[in-house]
Amino acid sequence: MLSRPKWIRNKVLWSGNVNEMNEILRERKLKTVCVEAACPNRYECWSKRHVTFIILGNVCTRGCLFCNIMDGEAKSPDVSEPQKIAEAVKEIGAGYVVITSVTRDDLKDGGADHFVKTVSAIKTISVDTTIELLIPDLNADRDDLEKIVFSGASIIGHNIETPECLYKDIRPHSDYKKSLNVLRILKEIKQKKGADVFVKSSMMLGLGEENNDIIEALEDLKSAGADIVYLGQYLAPTDKHWPVKKYYTPEEFEGFKQKADEIGFKKVVAAPMVRSSYRS
Repeated sequence: MLSRPKWIRNKVLWSGNVNEMNEILRERKLKTVCVEAACPNRYECWSKRHVTFIILGNVCTRGCLFCNIMDGEAKSPDVSEPQKIAEAVKEIGAGYVVITSVTRDDLKDGGADHFVKTVSAIKTISVDTTIELLIPDLNADRDDLEKIVFSGASIIGHNIETPECLYKDIRPHSDYKKSLNVLRILKEIKQKKGADVFVKSSMMLGLGEENNDIIEALEDLKSAGADIVYLGQYLAPTDKHWPVKKYYTPEEFEGFKQKADEIGFKKVVAAPMVRSSYRS
């Protein structure tokens, strides 16, 4: 097992905001990626009232080897969840909020309608809150993706997570080309129907890819239609998860940022502690 280098540090910024966030989430029984995915930036984000809600339960139907979210049989969606999240956003006073979900292959629409209802509920009582959605692949269904594009969110993200060469081993139930197609469809809907949204994707580095794999994936993302890309260091949630194969230096991340800028993304965020919704 590799030792964590000095530049990998969790920032624990405990404040009254963190206690308040804990209480709000506990009272409404809401789930967050911050907790479910064991995000190392949780307390830093919560101290700034930034939270990434996870909807449609905390059980994923895929089971990727890097992920801390449980896999198995998921429960029926909580119909009251959109309203509870909207009330939490209002109480938190969040100017920007990220909504994501587990993958729900058991649902006919993959959960698209639940995303739309959540955005609508937030906008009803917090009209000025900017919303970012981080969606699963929704089986690349054009109708469901169009609902997402016109939901009222400002940014639509779908994470590629890792270069194609690692999918078979790490994401055996997901498909790299399907994820690119999701981004491609989002771009086509945006362009043809005049949607005012940005398309975003993210990758974790250090799972066993080579530099040329990263560059190839960045080129694929740009070709597919991603406007924004985030790159961060993979950190195994537990010793039972896929192990870290390499820790990239801050200088290496800066090199990937420069390359992504050259490829032509509108925005690139790349650093060891970056996650897909970090400082969005």
